[in-house]
Amino acid sequence: MGREFGWTLDDMRRLTPGELSAILTELQRQVTIEQYNEQRNHWAFLAAVITNGFGAIASMFSKRKHKGVSADDFIGKDAKKMLQRLLEQDEPKQTDWGRHVNDAKAKGLAGPW
Repeated sequence: MGREFGWTLDDMRRLTPGELSAILTELQRQVTIEQYNEQRNHWAFLAAVITNGFGAIASMFSKRKHKGVSADDFIGKDAKKMLQRLLEQDEPKQTDWGRHVNDAKAKGLAGPW
């Protein structure tokens, strides 16, 4: 935490256990998302480019057409599910739009309602 935030040991000692736990959980979540993005954007993308290149070359010599792959094809299902759970924690789920619709109507805005 000192390296991430520039805090001293005294600064970290002033944190309550609840604050420390929340900060460490958030840091772990951010590191996991960064690692996933690096894996997907660098290595899985490179693997997809190489696979598609070889597939295109091979399809020139055969009658079968090459089916292209994407970077997501090289990421495991478990990693995708874990990332989706982490991202869903960020987004508050709002299902009641009634208040916003009523505000828009009161302001005279036209809409599909």
